[in-house]
Parts: sequence; structure tokens; C-alpha cells
Amino acid sequence: MSESVKRSNPLMWFLDPLTSTASQSDPEYRYSWSKIAWMLPLAIGILGLVVTAIGWATNSEQFYYSYLIGWAFCLSITIGAYFFVVIQHLTKARWSVVIRRIPEALIWSFPLLAVLSIPILLGMHDLYHWTHHDLFDPASANYDPVIAGKEAYLNTPFFLARFAFYFLSWTWISYKLYTLSVRQDNDPHPEIAPKQRKYAAIGLALGAITTAFAAFDILMSLDPHWFSTIFGIYFFAGSFMIIMAVMALVSMMLQRKGMLTGLIKVDHYQDLGKFLFGFVVFWAYIGFSQYMLIWYGNLPEETVFYRHRLEHGWGTMSAILLIGHFIIPFIVLVGRWAKRNLALFGFMCIYMLVMHWFDFYWIVAPVLHEHVAMSIYDVTGVIGLFGVYSAAFMYRLSRHALVPQRDPRLHKSLSFTNT
Repeated sequence: MSESVKRSNPLMWFLDPLTSTASQSDPEYRYSWSKIAWMLPLAIGILGLVVTAIGWATNSEQFYYSYLIGWAFCLSITIGAYFFVVIQHLTKARWSVVIRRIPEALIWSFPLLAVLSIPILLGMHDLYHWTHHDLFDPASANYDPVIAGKEAYLNTPFFLARFAFYFLSWTWISYKLYTLSVRQDNDPHPEIAPKQRKYAAIGLALGAITTAFAAFDILMSLDPHWFSTIFGIYFFAGSFMIIMAVMALVSMMLQRKGMLTGLIKVDHYQDLGKFLFGFVVFWAYIGFSQYMLIWYGNLPEETVFYRHRLEHGWGTMSAILLIGHFIIPFIVLVGRWAKRNLALFGFMCIYMLVMHWFDFYWIVAPVLHEHVAMSIYDVTGVIGLFGVYSAAFMYRLSRHALVPQRDPRLHKSLSFTNT
């Protein structure tokens, strides 16, 4: 790499250790944006968080709920990336190798999300009704026998211990898979791929358990009277769906800037579109299954969740979620042509990001508001958190090659065709 290029873009100094022949001869393998690529979203994110913080001074309860919506949205993207990476290693997938570095950079965000969770942990008393100690005291006028019966699980020390375990386990698996992938760029040792599959196998089992319980703790316990045994699957379905949209959007952005040109083809986008469409349907299937079983059981402690979301204006929001998150993307994405039309597919990816956020709003906001309401902090909260999250992701993506250059299946991915 010439010294003039390094001087014009200091970020290239981080990329200089890459010694792969492919990366040196093919600039499309390299990240070539300036620092503004991550500094701009960081500035927007900080501004959004500052505006949202005003809500803490004026209405702390609204601030905590708005912050939780945005934080859970970012967490779900990272969870989706986590499962995508481990599944690709376990199945020895070939088609996805050329785009795998994108979710690998995303799973590096778990430590950041752990730090960004501090306001949620500080606001547990406002967010989680079960943290109120008088609910567990039979002598108190506020004693709640239903919540008291769950005290062995719903208590603050155990919640914090579980929360720490979730992030430690996710970070450990992510660190192992990411570092092995980066090491393979310069050292194509034949033992690296088996190690990746070993950690992916551990990560899949560990991730399935921790993701389900994290969904229970972070979102379902907002209403401690309500419970659903498949809520964890509902959370996973949305997470795995949205990572397809994120990978497609990032790939398009990189290609518009001259990176990955000729490497990621329309056939790869078609497969991402297939997964996006498939998990739109799977999300709807799990959501309907949850609703049907609760409706059929007709137990008051279960039906309260949907009853509240069908009254006081929330019924309109539920209809928007059904139509916007399932019917519209189903109709648009069902055809092969829609997945290969990058302008339309890119628009649908952005659209699904908005609807995915709306899904979290639909889950969280009714716990705070009896009548339908949307605060400006719901919007600034997600903009702020997603801005900081995106900046960290873009910076991490800039540190190494955009493609796992010496993965033994890379040549199959580059020649992949979709029939």
C-alpha cells in the first residue's frame, strides 16, 4: 500500500497488517471509507441520546421504557448475527462466506450493549413491577400472590446474575469465532475450521437457552402476571429475520462505495431475501401460535397481554403490526424477482428495520400506557442507541478485511449461483 494512500486515510494504517494476496491485489476486499463513516453515526447517536436524556429529567419512567425499546432493538440485531455465524459454521455453508464478516463484526457489539444496558439496570424499579418489595410481603396492602409465587426467579440479585451470564456467554463465543476468523486471514491453518465448528456447536446450544431466558427476563417480565413458553422463539424469529435485512443493507452500502464489487452478487442477495421472507413467515407463525394457544386456553393471567393490546387504541397498533410486519412483506417478497431487484429489496430491508422496531414498541409501550401513546423519546432513543451501535460496528468492520479471505470455502462462495 502506498504511503500517500495511508496519509490520505489514516484508517488504512489499521489494515496494513493484512498480508493476504487477495487483499493486496483486490482493493474491493478492503474497507476504504474515511473516518466519517463511523464518526457521523456516532455524532447522530450521541445527539439522540442527549435528547432522550432530557426525558429522564422530565419523565424518568418514559425515558426508561423508550430506552429499553431502542436497546432491545439493537440487541436483537446482534443476537441474529450471533445465530447466523454459528449456523454457517455448523452447516459448513459455502454461499455465505463472502458476507460472513459483516455479522462477525456485529457480534463484537455484545460488550458495548452490556455497557449501554446500565440505564436499564438503574431503572429496574420503574421498568419491572416485580422489583417492588411490598408485593412479596403478605402484611402489605400491595401484596400480590401471583408475583410472590415467582419470587424464587423474579428477584433482583438472580436477575442481575442471569443478565451477566447472558452477556459473558455471548461475548465468549463471539470472541472465539471472530478471532479465529481473523486469524485465518493470515494463517490458513487446517485446524481453524474444526475449532470454529466446535465453538459454534457450543454457541448454538448456549445461545438457544440464553436467548430464550433473556427474552423472558428483559421483555416478558415487564408484565410479571403474563407468561408465554414460546416468547423466546418469538424473539429469536424477529432477530434472525432482521439480520438478513441488515446484512443486505450493509452489503449494498459497501458496494456503492466500490467495495465487494463482483464478490457479492445478486445470487447472494436472493438467498438473503429468501431467509428474510422465510423468517417473516416464521415470525408470523410463532406470533399466531402464541395468540391461538392463549385464546384457546382462555386463562385470565395469559389473555391479559392481548386484551390490553386490543383496547384503548392499541387494537389499531396491533392491526398495523399484523399488516405491516407480515402481510405487506409477504406480498412483496414472495416473488423471486423482488429479491433480485436490489432497489426494491433494499427498500424492503429498511422497511423491515422500521417494522422490527415497531414490534418492540408494541411489546413494551402498552406496559406503561393504558391508552395508545407514542413519545418523541421512543424515536430519539432508538436513533441514539442505533447511531452509537452502528458507529461501533463500522469501526470494527474497518479493522480487518471485509471477507474471510482464506476460508477454504471462499472460492465456492465467490462462484455461487442461485437457481
